[in-house]
Amino acid sequence: MKLRTTVHRVRAGRDEYRVVSAAPGEGRAVLYGDGDGDAGGWELRLYADRAGARDLAAAWALAARSPRSLVHLPLRAGTAPEGLTEEGAVRMDLVLLHHSLAFPASRWKEVRARLGSGGVQHTMDVPESDFPAEDEIDFGSHHFAGWRDGLHFAGAARTLFLTGSAEAFRWSGAWVRSLETEAAAELARWPNRSHYCVTLSHGSPGRNGRPPKGVPGQLHMVYAHEWRVTD
Repeated sequence: MKLRTTVHRVRAGRDEYRVVSAAPGEGRAVLYGDGDGDAGGWELRLYADRAGARDLAAAWALAARSPRSLVHLPLRAGTAPEGLTEEGAVRMDLVLLHHSLAFPASRWKEVRARLGSGGVQHTMDVPESDFPAEDEIDFGSHHFAGWRDGLHFAGAARTLFLTGSAEAFRWSGAWVRSLETEAAAELARWPNRSHYCVTLSHGSPGRNGRPPKGVPGQLHMVYAHEWRVTD
């Protein structure tokens, strides 16, 4: 899997951050939150076509392999798909990062403002084998004490932050990748099926945890197989 990126080094106070921003490509994806709050309101919805889903999966794999980087997907610049948004929804960016960075979401607005037009352009190449097969994922492990491989949601500056371990990005990335590898075939096989989606939850897989106040606890990711643009 390849992802075209721009790599930035940004200093904020005493700290320096490596930000890997996905560059525009053939894929289309857009992230919406309801309401007008920085954290996205009550629900988070991400729509992606097949190429966009491929870019998302590559970003997930990159986050698993890059514990010292913030992987930034500037989805606010995406083109809205016709009929897949409602009045009052706000577009949001997405940032994936390893929990060891302990990056405060409140600092993101300052960091993003310093990205500018500089940085080093680079094409990241990550192997598809980074993701486990679904039958290799131990979904029962989150019941054990000390389990730390969930994704955690936060929001600031109209950006959703997904923070987790490398393992968390690998297992959730396997689901994200299914939007590219399985969605089209599933919809062709079952024509009456309304859509193909993947839902990621704050905390444990399949359970809605307790994210920070004002941040939705679930991200609903939908394969947009008939993407028609409105603007």
